[in-house]
Amino acid sequence: MTSIKTKGINSSVKHFLWCLLFLSPVQLLFAQLVEFPLAPHHDKHTRYAPGGRQQSTLPLQIPFWDDFSYSDSLSYPDENLWQYGSSVYLNNGIGIQQPSKNVATFDGVDSLGKPYNVNDILAKGLADQLVSQPIRMDVVDPALRGTVYLSFFYQVKGNGEAPDPGDDLILSFLNADGKWEPMLTIENDGSQDPSTFYQVLVPITDDRFYHAAFQFRLQNFSRLSGPYDTWNVDYIYLNSGRSTSDTSYPDRTVSGSLTSLFTNYRSIPLRHFDPNAHLIKPAIQLYNMRAGNLQPFDYTTSAVFYTKKGQQITSSKLSLDNKQDPGTILQGQQFLNLTLNSIPPPGAFDLTADSIGIRFRYGMSTKDNVPPSLNGDYDASKYSPIDFRVNDSTQTNYILASYYAYDDGKAEYGAGLNQAGSYLSFKFDMSTSGADTLIYVDIYFPDFADQSVQSLQLEVRSNLTDAPSALLYNQIISVVRTRKNQFTRYKLSQYVILKGEFYIGWKQLATANIPVGLDKNTDNGDKIFYNTNGVWVQNTTVHGSIMVRPGFGSPSGQDVSTGIEDVRQVPVYPNPTRGLCYLPAGATNIVVRDLMGRAIDISFTGLDDRTALNLPSVNGLYLVQYLLGGKLLRDKVMVQVE
Repeated sequence: MTSIKTKGINSSVKHFLWCLLFLSPVQLLFAQLVEFPLAPHHDKHTRYAPGGRQQSTLPLQIPFWDDFSYSDSLSYPDENLWQYGSSVYLNNGIGIQQPSKNVATFDGVDSLGKPYNVNDILAKGLADQLVSQPIRMDVVDPALRGTVYLSFFYQVKGNGEAPDPGDDLILSFLNADGKWEPMLTIENDGSQDPSTFYQVLVPITDDRFYHAAFQFRLQNFSRLSGPYDTWNVDYIYLNSGRSTSDTSYPDRTVSGSLTSLFTNYRSIPLRHFDPNAHLIKPAIQLYNMRAGNLQPFDYTTSAVFYTKKGQQITSSKLSLDNKQDPGTILQGQQFLNLTLNSIPPPGAFDLTADSIGIRFRYGMSTKDNVPPSLNGDYDASKYSPIDFRVNDSTQTNYILASYYAYDDGKAEYGAGLNQAGSYLSFKFDMSTSGADTLIYVDIYFPDFADQSVQSLQLEVRSNLTDAPSALLYNQIISVVRTRKNQFTRYKLSQYVILKGEFYIGWKQLATANIPVGLDKNTDNGDKIFYNTNGVWVQNTTVHGSIMVRPGFGSPSGQDVSTGIEDVRQVPVYPNPTRGLCYLPAGATNIVVRDLMGRAIDISFTGLDDRTALNLPSVNGLYLVQYLLGGKLLRDKVMVQVE
């Protein structure tokens, strides 16, 4: 394999190529909503030792098994099993219908979320790697060595970014001489379904691998300039007593996350919440790993309520289902979307609280780890000490606070526009029939390759028409890029009274890639609208929920707006000007842009009776925008220099 390098590329060409990496040929011709891959959100690296999954003493012995399901939050792979795995991204959002919850994602960024190569955007090479701890293969009975296989499931792309043709996922073994030998190379040849997990089995028959420090390694060959060329890996299993037909397992798994407890949203303002109208039964995806198996099961659910009043937080646990018979069975190697039987009763919610957090837990009971003598299919002589019950439960959090949220709080991707003057809006419907006051908007702008300083014009709309009353509010905000799904709160300088349907979005002020977090586990793509040429278009190509959360509360001395009222505007003077001009006294949030929408460096000084504004001494027409008395005002100023 060779690396593809670009040499001697000047900065302008390199910038052009960088843009090409994000845009398809269609996107290059027409500005539209674009998806962006994000750097992984690695958690702090702490050692994790899940009980019952694998012996913790090193070196290991077979059987070796890991399905990455041991954490309900993002983490690194278990260090008891993996000598090196910090560069892969453990998550439950990029895989599609994985065998069990959580996958290990391979891409082009390292353990810190940084590209392997920042100087050459077209460079390719070996990137992420997942290396097992040493395994005592020397103790395997020679009579069984012909039955030893390593298997795993892999998926090309999933909810990530598609590998390029020729990109590889490589499996290597460490031989007795301490050298790595490639044993299997999976190439993206275009034949794989990006929504399907494929299983492969690799025999380990040669004596050179039966030594006291055997290891195996998975590594991707891909573009090194960012989180691209995604491979998802799950359910890795190494054992004896296998054959090429040993492709199913005595394991029934939780494969996906719990859906929402609330209608339409993952979070609702508590003051808008009606427990008699807004509660729904969550659903969960299950999978039966055993072929030809009809598996009966039952499940138990519970919820812990964390109720906050002032500075005091109280907790209480509520049992919901207890060994509930779902009225169905798990079919062999089939997925089941199960709607749960019970939800918390309306009386469990204290509507006088400031906020309520609900930790909802699901756990199922099957014949995992039940021997054949008791009508199970767990052969302890083959599988022990593996405990297949560890992937039978999951939990998720729901919030009733002051905001609406479609997203689950975790971004697998980003989405945004790339053209100055284009608009993006996200539709919301209030859960209350009354009016309420919008006081802030939370937005997650992920840390991204483009680190340029950018601003947006935040907008609140009642509808997507050109009517003057449609635009209720706008203000200029700075794009604050963060990591680990950290939202930035933008407090409105003027509160807005809303009722029923409304839209939160922005106007892009410069040609740049400014993605907002995109949650792939919840799909509200039909509520995203964009406008790049004067016409609003409903999104049909991006699937997910953008991470924008409107927040409501009580006004505290600030002006309240039901729209941008007509005001008598004092013109900017003198106009034309040589550079120095004046705005009314008290003007704030002053932004000046040229006709291309680019922000212009300015300086201004507040005087007793006016505000002095220094424009650049360059001939041209400039757009001046400022706030005065809570009203957004605009003017055009001509600079004419002798």
